[in-house]
Amino acid sequence: MCANIESFEAFLRIPSFFYRSVGVDLWNTNGGPIQRFIFYFGFLNVNLWLLSELIFAIITVSENFIQATMTLSYAGFVLVGSIKMYFMWRKKTEMTKFLKLMDEIFPRTAEQQKMMNLRRHLRQSTIVMSGFALIFMILIWTYNLYPFMQRQIYDCWLDTRSINKTLPYESYIPWNWHNHWSFYLYYVLQSIAGYHSAAGQIASDLVLCAMATQMIMHYEYVSHKIRSRYRGERKCVDSKSVSCLNALNHWTEEQVATHKDMRWLCETIAYHSNLLSLSDVMNDVLGVPLLVNFMTSSFVICFVGFQMTMDAEPDYMVKLFLFLFSSLAQIYLICHYGQLLIDASINVAAAVYDQDWFDLNVRYQHMLVLVVARAQKPAMLKATNFVRISRGTLTDIMQISYKFFTLIRTMYSD
Repeated sequence: MCANIESFEAFLRIPSFFYRSVGVDLWNTNGGPIQRFIFYFGFLNVNLWLLSELIFAIITVSENFIQATMTLSYAGFVLVGSIKMYFMWRKKTEMTKFLKLMDEIFPRTAEQQKMMNLRRHLRQSTIVMSGFALIFMILIWTYNLYPFMQRQIYDCWLDTRSINKTLPYESYIPWNWHNHWSFYLYYVLQSIAGYHSAAGQIASDLVLCAMATQMIMHYEYVSHKIRSRYRGERKCVDSKSVSCLNALNHWTEEQVATHKDMRWLCETIAYHSNLLSLSDVMNDVLGVPLLVNFMTSSFVICFVGFQMTMDAEPDYMVKLFLFLFSSLAQIYLICHYGQLLIDASINVAAAVYDQDWFDLNVRYQHMLVLVVARAQKPAMLKATNFVRISRGTLTDIMQISYKFFTLIRTMYSD
C-alpha cells in the first residue's frame, strides 16, 4: 500500500492491542486455545475477586464504613471492566460486522483521504487514545504495585516502620493468608484481575473513540460536499445570450443539468442514510456497557470523593486523586465524542441551507427540505434508550454523584 495512504486498521491499532490482551479478537478470527484460555481465565478471575470484594464490603460496612466505601469503589471499577469484557465476547460477531461495514465506506485513495482530512482525524484520535490508555495504565499499576513498593521502601530500604503484607485490593478470604505462600499467588491474581478490568474498559472505550472519530469524519465530509456544491461555479446565463439560443436546446440542457443534480443528491442522501444506520449499529453493540459505565461511575466518583475528604496519608491521597481523575477522564471522553457526533451530524442541515440552492430546480429544492428535516434529528451515542450521550450527560453524572456524596457524608456524620 502507498505510504501516503492510511489503512482502516490504523485507527484500531491501540484498541486491538488491548482487545488481544484480554483474549478477544476484534475481527472475530479463531485465535486458538491460548486466546480462549486468556479470556476465560481472565473473566473468571475478575468475577471471583469482584464477588470477594462485595462480600468484604458487606461484612465491614457496619464496622468500618470508610473502608467499605473504598472497597465498593474497587468493586465498581471491576464491575464495569467485567461487563465490558463480557460484551466484547457476547457481541464480537456484531462488532466484526460493524467494523466491516465501516471498512466498506473507508476512503481508499489519497485524494479521498485528503478531502476527508483523514490524517488530521487519525492524528487527533491517536493522541487521545494514547493519552487515555496511559492514564488507565498508570492508575492500575499504581494500585497493583503500591502495597509492594510501600513495603519495600519503608520496611526494607528505609527501615523506618514495619509494613504488614497486604493485597492491592481489600477482599474477603476466609483463611489467614498473611504469612502463607498463598499471599504471593493472591497478589499476582489480583494484579492480573486489575489489569484485565482496566484493559477491558480501555479496549471498549477506544473502539468507541476510533469509530466515533470515523463517523464524525464522514459526517463532516457530507457537510463539506453539500456546502461546496456549485459554490462559486454556477454560471448565470444573461438574457441576451438566452435570446440567441435555441429554445429546445436550452430546455434540453436544463433537463440534463437537473437530472445530474438529482442523481448527485440521491447518492448523497444514500450515503447520509448509511451513516445514520451505522450510528444505530454502533449504539446496539456498545449501548449496554455504556449504560453500566455511567451508572457505576456515579457511585465510584461519589465514594472516591468521600474518601478524599477523610484524613489520609499523602501517598494514599495521590492514589485517590488518580482514581478520581481517571474516572472523570473516562466519562468526559465518552461524552465529548458523543457531543462531537451530534454536532457533526446536525451540521448537515446547516450545510444544506448554505448551499447555492435558490436557482436550482424546484424538485431538487423539495428534496433538500427532506434532507434538512432528517438531519435535524442528529445521530448520537446512546447508552441504550435511557441515556443520550452529550457533554450535558457529564453534568448530570456529576450532579448525581454530588447528591450521593452529600447523602453519604450526612450518614457518616450521624
